[in-house]
Amino acid sequence: PTVLEILSKTEEFSPKGRPVAETDAQLLLAHALRCKRLELFLSFDRPLGEGELAEVRELVRRRGKREPLQHILGSQEFFGASIKCDARALIPRPETEELCEII
Repeated sequence: PTVLEILSKTEEFSPKGRPVAETDAQLLLAHALRCKRLELFLSFDRPLGEGELAEVRELVRRRGKREPLQHILGSQEFFGASIKCDARALIPRPETEELCEII
């Protein structure tokens, strides 16, 4: 399967009625392929290997169980910096950035 085929299938994935958003699918696939999200759009015809497919399946499975995207990806952008993110800490929110701007 190609990048475009996997994106299409991943966007349709909805275990127990929980859809994976289009952006989430793109971010998960980019993470699995170790590339930037924009690079996906430049390589729609690129075929994926079995190892890459297995990793994408695992990431989508985790997201389908409602694990926060930031925990799966391991980071979150905050105030121009990439913050390491996992289950041990709260996920930085856009509202927190707004509060920092006010302060």
